[in-house]
Amino acid sequence: MITFFIVIYGVLFLVELFLVLSFWFRFKKVPIISADNLPYITVLVCARDEEGNLEGCLNSILASDYPIEKMEILVGNDNSEDSTPEIVAAFASKYSSVKGVEIQHEKDGLIAKANVLNQLIDQSSHQFQVIIDADMEVASSWLKTMVSALDAGYDMVSGYTRVKRSNWLANLQFMDWQTVLHTMKSMADLIRPISILGNNMAFNKLAYDKVGGFIGLGPTDVEDLGILQRFQKSGFKTIQLVEQKGYAETKPQLAFNELLTQRCRWMNGVFTHHFILGIPALFARLWVVFFAISLFLSSEVAFIILAYGLVTSWLKSRTMTIKTKSSGLIFIIEPIIISLLDTLALLRLIFIGKVSWKGRKHS
Repeated sequence: MITFFIVIYGVLFLVELFLVLSFWFRFKKVPIISADNLPYITVLVCARDEEGNLEGCLNSILASDYPIEKMEILVGNDNSEDSTPEIVAAFASKYSSVKGVEIQHEKDGLIAKANVLNQLIDQSSHQFQVIIDADMEVASSWLKTMVSALDAGYDMVSGYTRVKRSNWLANLQFMDWQTVLHTMKSMADLIRPISILGNNMAFNKLAYDKVGGFIGLGPTDVEDLGILQRFQKSGFKTIQLVEQKGYAETKPQLAFNELLTQRCRWMNGVFTHHFILGIPALFARLWVVFFAISLFLSSEVAFIILAYGLVTSWLKSRTMTIKTKSSGLIFIIEPIIISLLDTLALLRLIFIGKVSWKGRKHS
């Protein structure tokens, strides 16, 4: 057992160091398209009971440096029980670019977000499609950055999402997202994207149609990973963006149950579509558990695991902060809490086995 832990965390440590170096020296950027050549685009917004968020989301899109006359904004109202429909109607009456779409429940057998997106895409007009969740707000250059990647020849783009910081718990999630995106960016630039941010992504509709779209996935609550893999299997180009100015912000999960549920969805996606990668990810994310076990075996092994958890988190946080010119740095307590949260999420996923999306549970 001692040798097993030494080998596992020794290899993980070397892999993480290699990814840090890759992140720094193989960092891919895309040229920003000139204002004269900006194409017409469709922005897809999924909304279910978003009366507290939707207005901020739409205002941030409309205030971006992308010409409003070149964007079509489709807002899918997914059977909301609050004032979301009225907010959509108000924006649609004020801005000709905004259109509300009433979503049919589980049309064509699709569930969750895939059902919403499928119906929005059916009504879209343009080749370049950008997806954003209604609880997000975007930076002024976000749209131009996403579209520039599509214009450069990429068929699917995963955007740069940050957590809006307001307190200690929000800052914890901000740093966690930063370190996760560090790994996603490193792997994407080194080989190809291993995951995608469903709340902030874009694609070329020509490629989307060729792979069969969300209809081809069938009922799934991990539609983002599923569609990414279809693009990749068909040979289409994909990229993970991390840009200083072209980002979108999501609100933090401030309730413990919501935080665990979010992590359950992430883990469900990993083990559904990346089972082989899920095994090393298990040791990487749940290192605190194995650290606690190793305390009863060997203090040297415990030190190796502790060093892995703290040092690699700090390195990824630091390099991400430098590249994005953002503030904040991860310290000792944050990696420990994040690992414990992941442990609880895995236990919940194992014993409850249901994933909730917008108040709906899917097996």
